[in-house]
Amino acid sequence: MADFQSTYKLKTNPFRLTPANEPSELVWAGFKDVKEKFARRVERSVRIPNSTLVLNWGEYGSGKTHAARYFNKKDVLLAIANKAGKSIPYSTIISLPKGKEPVYSIYVAIIDKLNIEKLREDFGQHTQQLITHIESIGSNIHIQNVLKAIFNTEVPHLEIKKYLYGNASVAELRTLNELGILRPVKDDTDYTSILAGLFSCLTFQKEVYSCVIIWIDEFEDIAVLNNSNIDKTNNFIREILDNVPDNLLLFLNLTQSALISAEDLGQYVYDSVRSRIKERISFDLPSPQIFKEYLKELLTLFRNDAEEIDPYFPFNETVITTLIQEQGNVSLRQFNESLSLLLELSDMDEKCPIDMDVFNNYKSEIIWHKD
Repeated sequence: MADFQSTYKLKTNPFRLTPANEPSELVWAGFKDVKEKFARRVERSVRIPNSTLVLNWGEYGSGKTHAARYFNKKDVLLAIANKAGKSIPYSTIISLPKGKEPVYSIYVAIIDKLNIEKLREDFGQHTQQLITHIESIGSNIHIQNVLKAIFNTEVPHLEIKKYLYGNASVAELRTLNELGILRPVKDDTDYTSILAGLFSCLTFQKEVYSCVIIWIDEFEDIAVLNNSNIDKTNNFIREILDNVPDNLLLFLNLTQSALISAEDLGQYVYDSVRSRIKERISFDLPSPQIFKEYLKELLTLFRNDAEEIDPYFPFNETVITTLIQEQGNVSLRQFNESLSLLLELSDMDEKCPIDMDVFNNYKSEIIWHKD
């Protein structure tokens, strides 16, 4: 087998079937309008205080999860924050829980990613002001005391983490009594109140974090929840937005599918939530021109060096045009699957460049999904 990098002038196969987990491997190619919409939306939340709910809508494989992971990257968020002259957002991605307790699962998913030691370090000089701020959050003294303990360096961070999970023993809970924490967290109201208070603390005066960004991926799975859990999920979104009026940006990634379409949305997302959606970002199926721009940029990002070369190499442009015509209206993921297979098969058989003869040889294998 020929050396892949020297033969195909690429560092590796650039066509991923699922978004990369490693931030350094996450790149954005093409789709400038969509990228600009997300960048502007994040920048607005970095600059202004208002909390916002945004619905991201598109078919399977259209790039919603990739967008979440790309705009969750620290360097991307830092660049947006620097442009606005503000601090970096606190951002995290969770998948919509499918279990019996969706609110608890969302709560645990956020607490899992909470680095209490780092938070205390980040807020060091602001701690006293933050304590005063916590006392102004709502009227629930128990929740206020829990929030104070999170930022209290005298409380072992693992001890408060166990408490937040609901795993503190009776003896451990007793040690927290002197802080005014007299009972465990126990229900959806507690979970929502703690998260709301935590988000408010994180964005206190936009000093350490300018806003909190939560991406809820795979929101279409709400269609497989029972009615009770659909109620709980809708109530959680409504309450978290009501209780965090400032500095929260909530993205819902929702896939149009056989189970849920635009017409069905009202069955799963109640009026109380839909009325709070301030913006919709649509991931439309790519036109031939948009796909070609995406492909050229993606190949450039994976080039070995700055050598001038046909922007479609190792593919012949006629191959790309024909593939687009053969595929018809399909998602970006399906294009990537076909090109990934075409590249791998060509590499196995040491065929380069990939012209129409090569394409026709593998055609039945690379566009199998059309059947």
